[in-house]
Amino acid sequence: MDISRYVTYDLPVPYRNIIIYPAIVKDYFHFAIYSQCLTTEKNFIPDIKLISMTELEYLYYGTIQSPDKTPYLFQLDRLLSICLKEDKSFEKIEKSVERYKQDEKGKPFFIIDNEEYRANDYDEIKKIICEQNFIELPDPTISKEVRDSLEEARRYKQKIAGNIPGSFEDYIISLSTVTGWTQEYIHSMSIRKFIKSIRRMDNLIHYKIYLAASMSGMVEFKDKSFIKHWLTNIDETDKYRDVSMDLDAMKDKISMESAKNN
Repeated sequence: MDISRYVTYDLPVPYRNIIIYPAIVKDYFHFAIYSQCLTTEKNFIPDIKLISMTELEYLYYGTIQSPDKTPYLFQLDRLLSICLKEDKSFEKIEKSVERYKQDEKGKPFFIIDNEEYRANDYDEIKKIICEQNFIELPDPTISKEVRDSLEEARRYKQKIAGNIPGSFEDYIISLSTVTGWTQEYIHSMSIRKFIKSIRRMDNLIHYKIYLAASMSGMVEFKDKSFIKHWLTNIDETDKYRDVSMDLDAMKDKISMESAKNN
């Protein structure tokens, strides 16, 4: 299902008899917690029974059987309360979670407005919510251990460089300061547009700095293609590229020093 038009204009996406809305900045903290149920990594768990399950089965049985009692169904239920614009209070949690049931074959399904939704429906709803809200799903081609190591390397690199990311509040204030948008307006933005606005703002500022430096004649960039127009595509195709390049350079250095010593 191509929802490009919907996400471009922040339109709610219809799916069967439900309407799925993009989450807004004001709901960010709750959304960030509840959307964790969408980024589970059952395929990296050394248990053939779990790997063979559908995503919905894993959420259902994982909630019941996981050692850490991860409340996947609770997370999914609260996530739907945001994305379907249902009651967001915590008053009817137990009753709400009762929407998740099993059929006569033991296959889980959930009910919304008396309609049954099964594993394939969950997969489609998950895709819609992730695309609507710019949720990055784990790369299945890279093992969890490798990704964790790369993330740790990235955090270490940022710490060494003094580039510790600001808080979410800082991002809101920064976007308001640069654009002149009121914080109330930013609170009502979709999370997707907020993230893309921050990235585009950062790209514009760096473009102006690099262009001014180049035109002043005081600085000359060896790579003439280094300065890219601020409206060029900035979507990350390889989020670990910078870390991987640093690791490769370090490996080459170690290999050269080893060869010298031998």
